[in-house]
Amino acid sequence: MSGTDKDTPHYTALDDAITTYLRRHEMTQAELADELGMSENSLSWKRRGIRDWNVSEAVKVCNIVGITLDEAVAVPTA
Repeated sequence: MSGTDKDTPHYTALDDAITTYLRRHEMTQAELADELGMSENSLSWKRRGIRDWNVSEAVKVCNIVGITLDEAVAVPTA
């Protein structure tokens, strides 16, 4: 399912967890995308909220980066 910046949520917690994981493991986004079975562009679009994560992708990336799905979709409080 694809979306736009207006109707696709940007999961800040998930993006932050991915960034932390990449830094800790000295991995590139391309390497993580390969592990997830998607292109680097797809991962980038999903991280920026341009494309939706499907459930299986979200579960897989959460398992890899070490957060729960609930943590990934948590809405930041001000």
